[in-house]
Amino acid sequence: MVYYLLVAAGFAVCLLLYMLYLAFQVNVKKHTLRVEEMRPGAQVHLFFISDIHRRKIDSKLIHSLMGKVDIVIIGGDLTEKGVPLHRTEHNIEQLKKLGDVFYVFGNNDREVGEQNLIQLLEKNGVHLLVNQSMERIIDRTSIRLVGVNDGFSGKVKIYDAFQEVKEEDIVIFITHAPAYFNNAKKVSKPHLLVAGHLHGGQIRFGPFGIYENGAFKEKENSAELVSNGFGTTGVPLRLGAKSECHIITMYGE
Repeated sequence: MVYYLLVAAGFAVCLLLYMLYLAFQVNVKKHTLRVEEMRPGAQVHLFFISDIHRRKIDSKLIHSLMGKVDIVIIGGDLTEKGVPLHRTEHNIEQLKKLGDVFYVFGNNDREVGEQNLIQLLEKNGVHLLVNQSMERIIDRTSIRLVGVNDGFSGKVKIYDAFQEVKEEDIVIFITHAPAYFNNAKKVSKPHLLVAGHLHGGQIRFGPFGIYENGAFKEKENSAELVSNGFGTTGVPLRLGAKSECHIITMYGE
């Protein structure tokens, strides 16, 4: 009996260590999306990262992406209660090395103090999207980034967010929770919709988890990305839902 208990205990320890290892992996997933409205040869490279929570972004990741990114998008939960502001600022500074940074609130972000976080974002030149949009011209292509507030602690105003969208814009819709994808598609036709929040269930046993595993799904002339996220919430453990961030290349042909 003692032998079997020791074997079970050893297995449990090994499993926990493996889950801890998975939680701190760095996996960069690459996706491509052909957009009919983009001129032949045009390309826009996006880096999407969400749910950083308590993690610290390593310089190795940033160096591996230098010169490969036009726009950085933070899909919420950049931080959470108990995370020191200097760690959050370090992560922002790292991401700023890659390109222009855009951010939407996640449900945990305001736990560090909304004004504290806003001041930190503004200090570092991060563009905060709260039910509004901003335009960037990349490779002679008008990119319209549309972001909404976090629905858990703020008001989501879909119509306000899309108010300045023009017909010729290539539209990227950013929300922390993918539940707002359908709302966005009712008022506009985004070419790309991105979100996080669900962590892919974070701990899965085969096909079973609290939420679906993250995925990049191509639709008709559009795509939806729901990320497993970069960090973890609750416990720093993962299983069956790898930590991830993303490079999305939108192109015309």
